[in-house]
Amino acid sequence: MISAVLLAAGKSERMGKFKQLLPIAGKTFVETCADNLLASKADEVIVVTGYNQAAVCRALAAKPLRIVNNPDFDAGMGSSIKRGVESVSAGARAIMIALADQPLIGPDVLNQVISEYEDSASLIVIPTYLGRRGHPILLDSSLKGDVLSMDPQVGLRQITRLYEGQIRYLEVSNSSVLTDFDLPADLDLLPKTGNP
Repeated sequence: MISAVLLAAGKSERMGKFKQLLPIAGKTFVETCADNLLASKADEVIVVTGYNQAAVCRALAAKPLRIVNNPDFDAGMGSSIKRGVESVSAGARAIMIALADQPLIGPDVLNQVISEYEDSASLIVIPTYLGRRGHPILLDSSLKGDVLSMDPQVGLRQITRLYEGQIRYLEVSNSSVLTDFDLPADLDLLPKTGNP
């Protein structure tokens, strides 16, 4: 079983608007990210909410996924990663960590990451584009204890440094793995019509 954890708990302070509910191709960011994960080979999707939890839950109400709340979302992304990882099903072989501000990453790229994990027997798979590390990151479930004990202020960098020799870097042909939306100017990268 491959579990996908979608991080959707932050306040979006740099954007100035709540990113999770920004529109893209007739849906919201968080809906699009969730739909991409649901259309991938991931066997379960868990969404971690925090700030504006009720609105995110409403946006995702009709989808076959699980929502967990992170009451400590103000502590940063690391706390949401821990909340999501502790919530995955016991049978999960690997955990994919995805971000709700990357709606352009489609199921094809997500499946490439999952397939690389299944084929390579690596502990960690990280997609790259032109040599630059992107997201989502996929972790073997044997690292679950490391994630749950990591310093949330350091986050997954603590894990990737510890297991640097066991990371598989997967070069993809799509820049979406690098494209997140942090600032208002980034919204110019959104598709104007149609599917992302």
